[in-house]
Amino acid sequence: MLALADCDQFYVSCERAFNPKLRDRPVVVLSNNDGCIVARSPEVKALGIPMGAPLFEIDHLVDRHDIQVFSSNYALYGDMSHRVMTALAQFAPEVEIYSIDEAFLDLSELGDRDLVERASTLRETVLKWTGIPISLGLAPTKVLAKIATRLAKRSPQWQGVFNLAISSDADDILAATDVADVWGIGRKYAAWLRARGVTSALHLRDASEGLIRQKLGVVGARLQLELPDFSC
Repeated sequence: MLALADCDQFYVSCERAFNPKLRDRPVVVLSNNDGCIVARSPEVKALGIPMGAPLFEIDHLVDRHDIQVFSSNYALYGDMSHRVMTALAQFAPEVEIYSIDEAFLDLSELGDRDLVERASTLRETVLKWTGIPISLGLAPTKVLAKIATRLAKRSPQWQGVFNLAISSDADDILAATDVADVWGIGRKYAAWLRARGVTSALHLRDASEGLIRQKLGVVGARLQLELPDFSC
């Protein structure tokens, strides 16, 4: 069993950790040259401002909604990432850091114990120790853990933790997951797959292995194997 821990709006959360007055206020963080938005708070997303939007195009919204604008501070973000990863290591024998704000945790040794409860405790601890909120998706493979974490982030009823392995709606969840949102499927591959009727994660799971290998090669074949529950 794996868990993917993904920091929520990481750059924004780092700024908020050191300035509590920013909580519940619209916040954006800009790219290196202060040109485009690279992180948005939920309040900014609610305004319909897309990721990557040039700052000059939303100047009127910044003024109207009092959006707090920050330049990227990679020294701060790197330090906060280290703190989060150190906290995660207290809960799992193996932590594989995937990016500055994501890590896979091996929870296999916990066996049949309540993984959701364990993950919820982990989430509360990371928030307490670092001030950074995280979401956790539990599943037997990395590809499925990515999908589970997406649900944990977007569906408030799961309170930041979703275990896809015990969900009775697993097939429905895969059917509702656009093929472009599957880890490892980019825009180009998604267009190719859609043209052949593979529009969802469920379609990808059940597609002909030969069809997937034809375009995506062995990497695509492994990705497809992970969609049922075979970790590779």
